[in-house]
Amino acid sequence: MTLPAVRPLEAGRNGQQRRSRGPLDRWRRLPRVVRWGIPLLVLLLVIGQVVRQITPLETGQPVPATPVPAPRLIAHGVVTPVSQARVGTLGGGVLLELSVTIGEKVEAQRELGRVRGAADVEVLTAPFAGTVTGLLAHTGDTLVPGAGVVMVADLSRLQVETTDVDEFLIGHVRAGQNVALQIEALDRRELTGRVRTVALQPQSTPGGDQHYPVTIDLGGVVAELRPGMSVRITLAE
Repeated sequence: MTLPAVRPLEAGRNGQQRRSRGPLDRWRRLPRVVRWGIPLLVLLLVIGQVVRQITPLETGQPVPATPVPAPRLIAHGVVTPVSQARVGTLGGGVLLELSVTIGEKVEAQRELGRVRGAADVEVLTAPFAGTVTGLLAHTGDTLVPGAGVVMVADLSRLQVETTDVDEFLIGHVRAGQNVALQIEALDRRELTGRVRTVALQPQSTPGGDQHYPVTIDLGGVVAELRPGMSVRITLAE
């Protein structure tokens, strides 16, 4: 049986066998100043960081507090025309005809419809130039005195009326105050507004809740804005 040949270790210049040098062996061959200096430097850096953090507490110096943002005051409202009118009959009777349709623009004193009363025919006219936004009756209906027939509004001037400003929020609202508006139906498009009027007495909602109506003028009007759209209102402190 023949054994494999074993390669002899190479001899150094002093005749000693040369061994492979690992990381620990190389570390031991470094100068003592380097071997002890690096760990000492790391230790001093750690101690300095700790002392820096605890020094304000030991010396009684106040630690700067993280500023807390003030809570935002939020209200809600709806878009309404600045000028709108509910045109109706004074004496009552049968609605003979309607001369307009929803969305039609009308001039001031334009005929809207006719009502046959007990004595004569009453002509309903637009009180101002605007747009027909609603028809409250149909041809042939019998109307009582004071019944509404046509809604007319000036859509060129819109405003926001709040719906939930309660007794806790009303103290933060004042006339002339700037507010930020978000139109929910228009992907929360942002507009600016200014408070025009603030109610002094609360009103009751159909649900029985009390709220103080606030009227806000719009800083700008977009073409897609429509009466009845919901608005989120942010009040500045």
